[in-house]
Amino acid sequence: MAGYVPVTPNHMNTIVFQGFTPETFRFLFEIGFNNNIEWFESNRERYKKYVQQPMKLLAVELMPTALSIDPNFNTSLNATVSRIRRDTRFTRDKSPYRNHMWIGFRHPNTRISEGCTLWFEITPSGYDYGAGFYSASAEFMISYRQKLLADPAGFLAIARDLESRGYSYAAESYKKQHFPDAPKEIQPYVNIKNFAWEKQHPGVADLLAPSDISERLKLEFLSLKPMYHYVQSISQAVKEE
Repeated sequence: MAGYVPVTPNHMNTIVFQGFTPETFRFLFEIGFNNNIEWFESNRERYKKYVQQPMKLLAVELMPTALSIDPNFNTSLNATVSRIRRDTRFTRDKSPYRNHMWIGFRHPNTRISEGCTLWFEITPSGYDYGAGFYSASAEFMISYRQKLLADPAGFLAIARDLESRGYSYAAESYKKQHFPDAPKEIQPYVNIKNFAWEKQHPGVADLLAPSDISERLKLEFLSLKPMYHYVQSISQAVKEE
């Protein structure tokens, strides 16, 4: 396809991420209504040029900042940038393709329940980023709650800083209060099944080239660093038990 230059290790440092194009989000919108192999194969080059390549270029831009936060992050672009093909073996929804894509920095050979992830995600109509778990293990959540309850002030200092920066505690809460004896200010943070710290942005205009999203994300990831280390230290302790 004219103008399409695949991202390869030999020249990934010579191509700079400038932003996405309207075609990026048009593709994601269209695949939501044409979620089948035939449509995707006839539009594969559109996907490579307008979705996969800019996502990989952005991942390259963000990688040094991510590694400054955690040098153990996986540096493989194939592992860092999501695949558009879904694994439907264990899901009710058998749609073969996603209509969203993400960049996720996490440790190699780590399941999404085993460690905290720094991420950036695009959808047909918006984007989000943050740090947290897609599905934290029960073992992790027990240790997480124990640490919060042992030192509420230490956790709240980090949490309040993120909230002052516009981050939300996106948590799946229990319907009933399981920790009534916890200090009131810490109860919303412990009475949960899963969590992440995130910012959601409706609209994609500020992602279109020329865009400063890569520089913004570098600063956002650095602001998440204290919470990432707080959470990841718990994950590491659970692994070592």
